[in-house]
Amino acid sequence: MSTVIGLIAIALYMVTTGYLIVSARRGPPTPAHPRGPLVVWAVALAVHLGALSQLLATDAGLNLCLGNALAAALWLVALLLWLAALRHPLAIMGVIVLPLTALALLVALTCDEGRRIATTPHVEIHIMLAALGWAFLALSTVQAAVMAAQHRALHEHRTQGLVRYLPPLFSMEMWLFRMIFVGWVFLTLSLASGLIFLEDLFAQHLVHKSVLSILAWIMFSVLLIGRWRFGWRGSRALAWTTGGFVSLVLAYFGSKLVLEVILQRM
Repeated sequence: MSTVIGLIAIALYMVTTGYLIVSARRGPPTPAHPRGPLVVWAVALAVHLGALSQLLATDAGLNLCLGNALAAALWLVALLLWLAALRHPLAIMGVIVLPLTALALLVALTCDEGRRIATTPHVEIHIMLAALGWAFLALSTVQAAVMAAQHRALHEHRTQGLVRYLPPLFSMEMWLFRMIFVGWVFLTLSLASGLIFLEDLFAQHLVHKSVLSILAWIMFSVLLIGRWRFGWRGSRALAWTTGGFVSLVLAYFGSKLVLEVILQRM
């Protein structure tokens, strides 16, 4: 049943992507518009959540295989972007985020026998905080990359394609650093909750996650201080954002990739 629901969600994501492209050609997006694609997008999120609830929850605990973890994380990214699009003209970024979300869900549908873990309420709080931090910072990285392309295109006086449908760089930059700050707060809370709720944050099976997460926290902290004190922007902000996000990806998904894909172990 989860496979059918997941495939429906994937189809809805792709329909939304096409709908966004067609709508953008009719005029630049505004907050809460284009309304049609946002409605389909919301339905896709709801169907995706239905599939995730069956894929993740088992009698033996959470099924946290690589595909499920990616599908859950990117669902959160797509949800945050949808919420942002209700107040800011950012819906066009869905043409990048939604296909990636659909791909992650497709991978999850092939991941039926992953490693299951039993959780406690405290551990679930830690997981939720980590997921929120990852989602905000992932969305920030996507936006930073889009802004870099937008800046380059404007500098070269190229205003065709995706650039013409994006908000002004000033608005994009303001929203970017707001998301980075919120993601940094959740990342800080997740590290703090790990110190409090987990027995040994630097145990052998957690040490790489802890070290890489702390490295990411340091990089985002430096970026926010650089922005506040020295007005960092452009390529420098993109470099620090990307570096911090790569550290988070390796922390959260690196071991799963090695064990489940390369070594074929659960």
